[in-house]
Amino acid sequence: MHSSERPIEALSPARIVVRNTLFLTAAQVLMIPLSIVISGLTGRYLGPAEFGDIYLTGTICSFGFLAVEWGHQGVLPAGIARDRSLAPVLLGTSLAWRVVFGAIVYAVLAVAYWLFGRDRHFQWALGLSFAIALLSSIGNAFKDTIRGFERTDIPAYAQVGQQVLVCLVIAPVLMLGGRIRAALACQVVAAALVVVALWPALRVVGVRVLSFERSTLKDLLKGGTPFVFFNLAMALQPCIDAWYLDKLAPSEVMGWFAVTRRLLGVLLFPASALLGALYPTLCRLHTSDLDGFVRMSRGALYSVALAVVPVALGCGLYPEIGISIFSREAFGPAEDNLRISAVFLFLVYFSMPLGICILAAGKQRAWSLVQAMCVVVSLVLDPRLVPWFQRRMGNGGLGLCIAGVASEALVVGCGIALAPRGIFDRRFARAILLALLAGAAMALVAYGLRSITPFVAAPIAVMVYGAVLVATGGIEKSQLAEARAMVARRLSRFTSR
Repeated sequence: MHSSERPIEALSPARIVVRNTLFLTAAQVLMIPLSIVISGLTGRYLGPAEFGDIYLTGTICSFGFLAVEWGHQGVLPAGIARDRSLAPVLLGTSLAWRVVFGAIVYAVLAVAYWLFGRDRHFQWALGLSFAIALLSSIGNAFKDTIRGFERTDIPAYAQVGQQVLVCLVIAPVLMLGGRIRAALACQVVAAALVVVALWPALRVVGVRVLSFERSTLKDLLKGGTPFVFFNLAMALQPCIDAWYLDKLAPSEVMGWFAVTRRLLGVLLFPASALLGALYPTLCRLHTSDLDGFVRMSRGALYSVALAVVPVALGCGLYPEIGISIFSREAFGPAEDNLRISAVFLFLVYFSMPLGICILAAGKQRAWSLVQAMCVVVSLVLDPRLVPWFQRRMGNGGLGLCIAGVASEALVVGCGIALAPRGIFDRRFARAILLALLAGAAMALVAYGLRSITPFVAAPIAVMVYGAVLVATGGIEKSQLAEARAMVARRLSRFTSR
């Protein structure tokens, strides 16, 4: 640590969250173009069918890893944030569980899809995808441990480093004719190298010798169970979506939908950065400072209200920008998916911080029930909407997009009802109104510039949004000054090292 840098314990909770959010936001800003390059190259060289296979196997593995991780991603950072001396035994026990149970889960999935009659091509893709998921899970355990010390700098570096590695390896492999196995193998190598790099990084936060305890495993499984039920619904819903789309639509439709989900994931990066920094601090505040917990939750929703409007409008107004990265000729129908998903994106930006606040407040069971209701929505709507849109528009993925909007609206409504009292106030309502006003100005400018290329019109429209927010007081001058000062301090520390 540089001599001029204050220890994290000396900072206020708000400063900790802002500091950590800046690290993760900077990482996400760097990761967005890298992720787009990786996805764009993969889609262009493999085509919709194989790109859809990558999405399908990844979705299956994500579901299987509910058992492998068993909610540890929620227990680890929270438990360490409350008592940092427990970090070695918590991490060591979690890693042992993940490795052993990972082998069991993979065997079950491989046999299941062999019985379903999937060919060797798909089995190879499933095996490589599972290897990526296992290595990523181990790396995430390291990063969750470091986040428990309320530090996000090292996880941010690791995230960017992994994307850089994938990009450097996968680009020449695809250009030289590599197919789906080679593309997935590149990601296995990158994930393994990140795990190797993160191991010594644990020493920076004081975690040196790991240990395993049965009693700790019981605590991890018990504490992680509510998160499993919560994550079960979140992982089961995309599995159901992929299942119905795989059975009721041609393979290229899966590829179009996969591109849609990949681009939505990129657009969710800003919210993900905030949540990664927010959760450990909220867990600590809920046990020690309830007023601070409410203020922090309110501030997160306030920030989201300002960020979501241009992101959602950009998704709906300029879908061709994202699709052109993959190829409008091969993935053009995904533009309609994105137009509908703009509403979904708007809702998700609020459901994510609401969910974090509710989980940190100890309402895991109630929030799990809400997520389970989303699964019911998919089970009811998917088998009806997918074939309907496939017959009439040749794109069954549109049905999944509409079902997603319906389920996310349900989540936001329930989240508002479950949120602790005091989070929603007049300042939040004012932020929403000003953001919508600036969004209306952005939409008008976008309509007026519809005759020029979207690559020029979109940045202009976003700048108008920001200008209107500053002019109306949606973004206060003091906030801008504080953000500039914090970035300047961070840059000066980097340049002085």
